[in-house]
Amino acid sequence: MTRDMTQGNIIGHMLSYAVPLVFGNLFQQLYHTVDSVVVGQFNGKEALAAIGSAGPVMNILIFLIVGISMGSSILMAEYFGARDYESLRKEMATSLTAGFLLTAVLTVVSVCGSGLFVRLTRTPAEIAPLAADYLRIVSAGLFFTFLYNILSAGLRAVGDSKAPLYVLILTTLVNVALDLLLVGCGKMGVYGAAIATVTAQAVSALALLGYLFFRARILWIPLSELRISREFLKKTIDFSSVSALQQTMLYLGRLLVQSGVNSLGVDAVAAFNAVSIADSYILAPGDSLAASMTTFAAQNKGAGTRDRIGKGLKTMLCIAELYVCLAAVIVFTQSRWILGIFLKPQETSALAFGLSYLLPMSWGYILTGITNTFQGYFRGIGNLKITLWATLIQIPIRVTVTYLLLGALGLQAVAVGTVIGWICMAVFQYFCFRKWGIRETGA
Repeated sequence: MTRDMTQGNIIGHMLSYAVPLVFGNLFQQLYHTVDSVVVGQFNGKEALAAIGSAGPVMNILIFLIVGISMGSSILMAEYFGARDYESLRKEMATSLTAGFLLTAVLTVVSVCGSGLFVRLTRTPAEIAPLAADYLRIVSAGLFFTFLYNILSAGLRAVGDSKAPLYVLILTTLVNVALDLLLVGCGKMGVYGAAIATVTAQAVSALALLGYLFFRARILWIPLSELRISREFLKKTIDFSSVSALQQTMLYLGRLLVQSGVNSLGVDAVAAFNAVSIADSYILAPGDSLAASMTTFAAQNKGAGTRDRIGKGLKTMLCIAELYVCLAAVIVFTQSRWILGIFLKPQETSALAFGLSYLLPMSWGYILTGITNTFQGYFRGIGNLKITLWATLIQIPIRVTVTYLLLGALGLQAVAVGTVIGWICMAVFQYFCFRKWGIRETGA
């Protein structure tokens, strides 16, 4: 079902659109979480650490794909807001075709280079083979990851955030069932977890493809129309390359941090995997609210109703900050319980590492209500260079501070570096908004 955000109640549109996205992102996080929880409980901290070590490499590949989808979604939202449905379909066709080609290349690189990537991140020798095997199997499912992301991006562009949620609920159940079957009953360890994840990704892609065919024909592209338009490819590259570079930089930073953490030993790696999953759950709703801001801004930009964009920004900043303040309180007071989901009580060293990270990090989350909302706003108005520069400022600061303090603070250094990076990012975005945003949207 499409949603026109260019008229009507602003807060109603933004919340109605964002809520399914929030739950969708949370269910998407369950893919990795279920793998980690089941493997950690049935196979111990070594297997948990192996999945954690492979995660950053996989995320770089995934977010190259996500970057394409994000850029394409902005363009499609503008076309939808302007009622230019022919351009909307051409953009979808071009993004699908170009994305398939890129995904094929990424798949080959990852499958063939999994062992090398694991070694480059200084993964402890005792878990390196498991990490490489997990990465190799999961990489084989990149095609399904791309297909799901580009189809859901198209649906989000036309205001439909519910269909991806329903599909993710289904596929999360599939992933949980297969993890319990293959890892719990079948004793297949990280191999079973990887197979379960790929299978669930395939189900999500095929289910969403079926939804487009039967319920969202505005986005359905027959094979005969699946081609690249040079005109639309240029626009897609202009938008998607910035988004892809930004997302890749985020996870390159995560990879560098992971490499530093790996040098602290298996206990630290296992703890970092656990707290990273906690981070993903805390940050996912904020990302969803930002996506709502992006679609709202893009549709209204396409329709020429720019005054609504400024009002939407103020509304979303309030909503986002209310959420992250609540999240900060929960994480600060329940850190030990959160870690207990992934780690056994007797793994005291790993638990100590995790607590040293979560306690200071919990209050840093408050900054993300500002940074994420402004990211969504600048994407929506098409000023992607600001979002890129904000990331290019944040990541080097985060990595540098982490490495400088790692020897003295251990895993806590990662939290300190991340928070300082967010502070610098927020200041930069605010000054950019004062210089350009007010003039462009009347905010």
